[in-house]
Amino acid sequence: MTDVDSGSRTTGSGPEPFRTGVRLEDPGLVRAWTRGATAALRRERAAIDRVNVFPVADADTGTNLYLTFREGDRAVAGAPPEATGTQLLATLARAALLGARGNSGVILSEWLRGLAVAARGGAGTAELLTRAATSARSAVARPADGTILTAADAAAAAARATETSLERDAGPGSVDAAGPLPVVTAAAAAARTAALASRDELDALRAAGVLDAGALGLVLVLDALVVATAAGASTGEPAGVSVVDGSMDAVNLDQLLDAGAPPPVTETPDVGPHGAEGGTGGLELMFVLAAPASATAETVAAELRAALGEVGDSVVVVGGDAGTGTAVWQAHVHTDHLDQALTIAADAAREGSLAQVHVRHLEAVHQHEWGVVAATSAPGLAAELAHAGAVVLLTGGLGSTVEAPTADDVGRAAASTGARRVLLLGGPDAGAGGEAQLDVDELVAVPTPTDLHAVVALAALGTLLPIGLPDELPDGSAASPAVDARAIVDQALAALTVVETDGAAAIDALRDAAGPATTLVTALLDADVPDGLSDGLAAVLAERAPEAELVVLSTGRPGDGVYLGTEEDA
Repeated sequence: MTDVDSGSRTTGSGPEPFRTGVRLEDPGLVRAWTRGATAALRRERAAIDRVNVFPVADADTGTNLYLTFREGDRAVAGAPPEATGTQLLATLARAALLGARGNSGVILSEWLRGLAVAARGGAGTAELLTRAATSARSAVARPADGTILTAADAAAAAARATETSLERDAGPGSVDAAGPLPVVTAAAAAARTAALASRDELDALRAAGVLDAGALGLVLVLDALVVATAAGASTGEPAGVSVVDGSMDAVNLDQLLDAGAPPPVTETPDVGPHGAEGGTGGLELMFVLAAPASATAETVAAELRAALGEVGDSVVVVGGDAGTGTAVWQAHVHTDHLDQALTIAADAAREGSLAQVHVRHLEAVHQHEWGVVAATSAPGLAAELAHAGAVVLLTGGLGSTVEAPTADDVGRAAASTGARRVLLLGGPDAGAGGEAQLDVDELVAVPTPTDLHAVVALAALGTLLPIGLPDELPDGSAASPAVDARAIVDQALAALTVVETDGAAAIDALRDAAGPATTLVTALLDADVPDGLSDGLAAVLAERAPEAELVVLSTGRPGDGVYLGTEEDA
């Protein structure tokens, strides 16, 4: 990768202000902004996670915003030094879209895309922020007031008002002469005011006594933009400070709360999509769709949004044709009908491909000691594995092309577990994941040659997922021992015998495999096995091991393959 050139400057000369007339898409400004925003979100991610109650109280908005912007920052850092600011904004937006995590992360990626599209058209600062806000709002199926969308709208309105005021008071050309600083400063201040007001705009926030987590994240992003604009293409470290109130104090989100840290959430209203109160789906599905750019590319997002809205909520679809010949979208939905949502994804990819097909259970994402990432080509197992506590990466079985997960995909999934240590079941070797793994302390690959191994591994962990952090005594020592999740899984897999067969031979295979010592049989059945096979397996097990339990799961894959796993008492 090429090193970043963040602006030539004589050694020791110190920061210099931008020349009058420099636009917001100055390449040095873009590079400084992406560094600063990433640093601010990294520093405040835990604080934002703690106040995350809308649309779902899953305590990960800060982490998702950070991971999303970090992907963009890495891409900008690797861009050629001769890249223009407009090119860097496009690079930032595309990388954020492909790496977006969670509802708010996807919305933020579309805000960045709107910014990049407007810059490509030569728009001024206020128009950049307006296009960003409009794009973000249009990506959400049912937008609501008091969210990141409201903060973005407020920032755009303040930017427009400031440009109008400059033109009125100082005459034509005054906006170009002043540069973008007055405009972005007003925008950041307006976003901050909107974030402060969010508690009174949503019942969920009012009940919990907190501000909107997504809006707080956008405040940090805009504050970093103000700092980068003020400092120019400095080689110093301006990131993470605020000049919105005229000071250069470090941004501290507690300043946005009425009385410091928010009160603990004791009960959260049932909230639905990022935009409306109501029921919410228990599983989160995200996927990236790539397809050839065409005249109908602009309708894909709207059609996906509508279709996913029929089977879930918190629907956000972002992306489109970036002028490269291939259009790319990122989709997000919370659903209790995962099979239907996956069918919608597969149908949309008939002429393209899917990547980063990511499923998790929303109640299993709080901070804990051990998490699990499970890669599988069995869509029928995705809900089962997710409900057991795993973040699931689907690698196939959808009737459309699914790109193989990369080490970076595994790293993103590991971060999504909310754990410090993560077991990887059935995934690619993530040892080359590099920086993608830095968001967890440890990523341990467990050999799981079949989906059945992954199912048994998760069953062995059982109620241990999510595994809580060890309790600490006042002196910092552990009051409870750390759980060795790897040892638990290894022990369970050592007691497992797996037979691979087909539907026609499965009953005889089980008759040979089961015996008086058998305590549990797990059967994974592909979609085209003979009718009544489950009953036939149950009859054989009742004959061979009357006290044994039979668990039958459908893989959802085409074909008549069968995996039988038998376990015995030690």
